[in-house]
Amino acid sequence: MSSIENITQPPKIQFEIEDGGVHIINWRRLNRIDPVLFLLMLMLVVIGWVNMYSASQNEDYSYFVKHVLIFFISLPILFFLTMIDYRIIIASAPILYSLSILFLVVVLFFGVQAKGSERWIPVGPIRFQPSEINKIIIVLTLAWYFGKIGDKIKKLHWYILTFIISGVPIILIFLQPNLGTAMCLVPITMIMLWIAGCRVWHWLATVLAGVILIGFIFFEVNSLTPEQIQAGEHPDFLPLKPHQLMRIYTFFNPEADIQGGGWQTYQSRITIGSGGIHGKGFRQGTQTRLKYLPEHHTDFIFSLFAEEHGFYKSALLIILYGLFLLRCLQLAIYATELKGKLLITGITIIFLFHIFINIAITMGILPVTGLPLPFLSWGRSFYLTCITGIGLIYSVPREKSYLFAG
Repeated sequence: MSSIENITQPPKIQFEIEDGGVHIINWRRLNRIDPVLFLLMLMLVVIGWVNMYSASQNEDYSYFVKHVLIFFISLPILFFLTMIDYRIIIASAPILYSLSILFLVVVLFFGVQAKGSERWIPVGPIRFQPSEINKIIIVLTLAWYFGKIGDKIKKLHWYILTFIISGVPIILIFLQPNLGTAMCLVPITMIMLWIAGCRVWHWLATVLAGVILIGFIFFEVNSLTPEQIQAGEHPDFLPLKPHQLMRIYTFFNPEADIQGGGWQTYQSRITIGSGGIHGKGFRQGTQTRLKYLPEHHTDFIFSLFAEEHGFYKSALLIILYGLFLLRCLQLAIYATELKGKLLITGITIIFLFHIFINIAITMGILPVTGLPLPFLSWGRSFYLTCITGIGLIYSVPREKSYLFAG
């Protein structure tokens, strides 16, 4: 049987049976809930509640109420995933991957339009965003794939197959078009490849190719004028919509279209700067109250926080996020199996990417891509992704010697 046939065979789940049976769901696994990570998560959740309450305007507290409710609705998912044997979840990755690709295809044809992109599938009174849950599914799929092939990842064709696996959803998400989420899958793939033990020169060659591509995009986009972009012109290899291409252009040329594509970044920087060292006070932010800052409850929630609470508390919030990420990495280090390390690392990269990109966007360091801030921004699909990720982290068994063991 060829190596390709081996990888396409249904996964065989192997367990170390100590008590004569395998418990797929075991409530005793709840002791894997790490108290330090859980406390850090709760602190971010509460800050998110306070910030969302402040973001509510004109006595409309619907976003705040929904933001609180989605946490309590999703909390049982965290506990449920903790009790499941994570090997079962990873073994089901090929099925989940196939279903996710199906949903991504469906959303291209039947998706509900939001802000110029087809990203949602209506399910009764709610809307489902397949691209969000795909972040978790690609982590599970790569953990399954790397665990299946082992050291074969050092061979070039197995290395390339990794990009085919992750490339299919990236292309489908890009076509929605949802550039931010598509970009999120790239660092997940690269970091998990590194943890899986690929050859260093394969990895470095890929990074170099990415840098060259970014440089090429810069020159191609910068060669256009705002008028050409608004008229629908774009590089042949970059079929983005005008508003998305304009975001990239105004990133390279921030003063070119302040009243148009550069408005959000311009106002965000003013909002953050107006907070000063100590901030204007809770619910005293003028940029948000007067509606100069758009999307202040979603993409630019950090700008609202910085305006009201100032530099010191904003720095403390970033430190809190840093401690959260470090704790996740620590749990990855002390995972007992490679698949567990890969799973936790992949989920951590999801959090890291969103935190870094979102805050960098609000400061004008990166172009606007519409990525929410974990536990602070409004967004039910992404909130569920975050809680699901924490539950999967808890589902992985760890060595008993890790720091501050619960």
